[in-house]
Amino acid sequence: MSYKNLPFGSVAKFNVVIEIPKGSPNKYEYDPGLDLIKLEWVFTGDFKFLFDYGFVSQTLGGDGDPLDAFVFCSHPLEQGTVVECRAVGMIEVLDRGEVDNKILAVAVADKEFGRFQELRDLKFDYEKTFRDFFKELGVQKDKIIEIKGFKDRARAEKELEAAHANGE
Repeated sequence: MSYKNLPFGSVAKFNVVIEIPKGSPNKYEYDPGLDLIKLEWVFTGDFKFLFDYGFVSQTLGGDGDPLDAFVFCSHPLEQGTVVECRAVGMIEVLDRGEVDNKILAVAVADKEFGRFQELRDLKFDYEKTFRDFFKELGVQKDKIIEIKGFKDRARAEKELEAAHANGE
């Protein structure tokens, strides 16, 4: 099956394709024209992705690309894996002045994270963790990335609904 044909699912349980496994020092990105995932960037030093990262199928975000999602799962997921997810929140992000919001999601099949419903269920300081991550990401890629705020599950679900309507 092509990534282009992968169903969205629903706002309550949507499909994410993993582009970057947790722990990877490489930035991969889905290329819709080629319908595959390709290497975009190699980070330096000890910088790596702290969580699995991918795109929500059948969506278009504010930057014109599929909507991005960080996926919380107990173990790293393989690149290209399709994961049924539930939103627990969202990060409002401006990337070089362009809206590039990130859905924060849990892998429904994961026994630990799959039971989480809201950001407050996360057992780490997610705000500090993501602020530090995006600060270093901006340094690594020599660009300005601004976190505008963290939003709850209801706001994330509205973002998913709008991005799905744009992606149909």
